[in-house]
Amino acid sequence: FFYDGVKTNIRLEEAVWGGVPKDGIPDLVNPPVVPGNQASYLGATDRVFGVSINGEHRAYPLRVLNPHEMANDVLGGEPISLAY
Repeated sequence: FFYDGVKTNIRLEEAVWGGVPKDGIPDLVNPPVVPGNQASYLGATDRVFGVSINGEHRAYPLRVLNPHEMANDVLGGEPISLAY
């Protein structure tokens, strides 16, 4: 279930399949950006991942990321990945 040519520091024979096939959980790619004052779907206690790069700031709501477990975006001119 690993991509060909992936370099790793672990012994692949020790890896155990977790039940989800490769690409089985779709990541978010360049998710839409909504100004904070227009994000009416968020509550005051909702958790977010806050990221600041090169003076650009963005909040990634945990409840939006939950079904994806990973997001790929560009922030402050830099490509970034969030995974948890």
